[in-house]
Parts: sequence; C-alpha cells; structure tokens
Amino acid sequence: MTPPLPILSFLVKYGIGVIILSMLIRAFASWFRIDERFAFIRFLAHITDPFIGPVRRLVPPVGFIDLSFIITLFLLIIMSQLLQQALPPGW
Repeated sequence: MTPPLPILSFLVKYGIGVIILSMLIRAFASWFRIDERFAFIRFLAHITDPFIGPVRRLVPPVGFIDLSFIITLFLLIIMSQLLQQALPPGW
C-alpha cells in the first residue's frame, strides 16, 4: 500500500508561502512607487489585505514605517511552522 500524498501539508506550506511572496512583491512595488493603478498590484492587494488589515487596525504606523506588514509576515511564518509541526506525518 502506498503512503497517502501529503496534500494538507502541501497546502499549508505553499499556500502560506504564496501569501508571503505576494506580500513581499507588494512591498517591493511600494518602494518603487508602483501603486494600485496596475492590475497585478491590485490583485496582490486583494490577496494580502485580509491578512494585513486586522493587524493594521491594531498597530498604528510609526512615522512613515508601517509595522503591520512586518508583524503580519512574522505571524504568517510562525503560523506556517506551527501548522506543519501539528500535522501528522504523511498528511
């Protein structure tokens, strides 16, 4: 009998990875003044805003630095690690 495919582990690892990558691309785009006039940046904002928005409401910006992005990135990495460790082997 072959072991089951680790579908849930794959979804957790790469699903959260796509969100983190989207956040990083959006951050780099903001540094180069590429705003939401471009459809791709609007798409990334649509993906990442549900994660950044709640943190942004709790943590105000410090000067011109938006700490909500850094906090959200840290929380997503921690959540990914914890979920991967909580899954049984082969899931």
